[in-house]
Amino acid sequence: MRDLLLLVIISGLVPVILLHPWTGILTWFWIGLMNPHRLTWGFMFSAPVAQVVALVALAGLLLAKDRRPFPVTRETIMLIVFAMYVTMTTSVAWVPDLAWMQWQDFMKILLMTAVTPLLIYGERRIVLLILVMAFSIGFYGLKGGLFAIATGGNYMVWGPPRSFIRGNTNLGMAMIMVLPLLLISARMMTRKWVDFGWGIVNRWHKWIGLAMYGVFWTTAIAILATHSRGALLGLLAVAPFIFLKMKRKLTLVVLALAAVTVVGLTVPDRLMSRWQTIETYQEDRSAMQRIQAWGVNWNIAVENPATGAGFVMAAMPDEVWISYANWVEPWANTARAAHSIYFQLLGHHGFGGLAVYLLLVGFTFLTLNRIRRRARKETGQIWLAEYAWALQVGLIGYLAAGAFLDVAYFNLLYAFVALAVIMRRELEEAPRASEQAAGISAGDAVRATAPGGPRFPDFVPRPASVESRRGEA
Repeated sequence: MRDLLLLVIISGLVPVILLHPWTGILTWFWIGLMNPHRLTWGFMFSAPVAQVVALVALAGLLLAKDRRPFPVTRETIMLIVFAMYVTMTTSVAWVPDLAWMQWQDFMKILLMTAVTPLLIYGERRIVLLILVMAFSIGFYGLKGGLFAIATGGNYMVWGPPRSFIRGNTNLGMAMIMVLPLLLISARMMTRKWVDFGWGIVNRWHKWIGLAMYGVFWTTAIAILATHSRGALLGLLAVAPFIFLKMKRKLTLVVLALAAVTVVGLTVPDRLMSRWQTIETYQEDRSAMQRIQAWGVNWNIAVENPATGAGFVMAAMPDEVWISYANWVEPWANTARAAHSIYFQLLGHHGFGGLAVYLLLVGFTFLTLNRIRRRARKETGQIWLAEYAWALQVGLIGYLAAGAFLDVAYFNLLYAFVALAVIMRRELEEAPRASEQAAGISAGDAVRATAPGGPRFPDFVPRPASVESRRGEA
């Protein structure tokens, strides 16, 4: 039944995507992040669902009249540079066949990242994309959190099989990235910062917001229930920012103390013993194997600073991989993944590839910071400022948890990059609060944002009505 239901849903979405290609972007991220086909047991499990949706969306893009020009920003420039760089390193990869296969998969992600700003713009589309991203992962937060509560947290929470988030640490990191988005989405809905124009949402927005708060809290529980040490460190990195953002802090502290002292709530023994291995990592084979892998990737980058060894370097012969190791033990004598985005990039693409990647992430963070500081004050767009904050905190969680996980090519990160570009455009093209106070019509204020308007990020000229009024004055 699941297979048939998913087939009906995808089939029904195809004509919608052709008529409204921007819905194809939402569908692609839903499939790429939630992996609904991996929750089936029949013919849809291995179906190329994401590729079909992407092709339909690209076909619709060619016919679309409401697409925007490609935004030339420092983020998009770095995306292009990164694509060119990894193509160069793949051409000299040590495991060429597998490297080109991963290169193809990564190029698909970068292509859809580049297409997203062409079709996603305006308050409604941007917020819907964020909601799709947040709750595609939040689905597993709700499911995993309820499972952890029912079982006392004694069992690991895993993602769907044969997906990017199948591992407990991978899923934990993904949930950390969307946790701030879930919080802001719940607050947005309860306070009605955005009007979707849907009657049922307007009538039930507070109840929907409360349900979103429930997903936020169960996701926080599910992160802990992954039993992942990397996810724990990532959660600790974002928790202070989330706590400072939350309302009724004193109430939360009192409830937490009551849960521990009155109810007697404690961390499950199995979970605590897992976390305690952080202190005794020298005695933990898994931790020591990671440290060995970090050394291998570092040594390869030192020897090949511009190219590294290319994608999927862990598939090289064991004896070659071990030759770059700083030490070898009987239980650590085979090739393995880097288990760190930083060492992964060093091993795959050398110091040059890591530098380009960090510039991309750094520019994205700075752009989000600019939006967060300016949106509320200059344009009155509370939702824009709040979501920029959420994306920033999500990036912090990614960078922290990613230090222990090789997820440099996770599509959610590149969705964050696309959103930073889109949201900056939204900020630059929105009418200023001072202009709104002066009585400028909404039509005049947004005229420059029409599909045939100026190319972002070039300056947006003032509407003619503004200039004429100043002339009359």
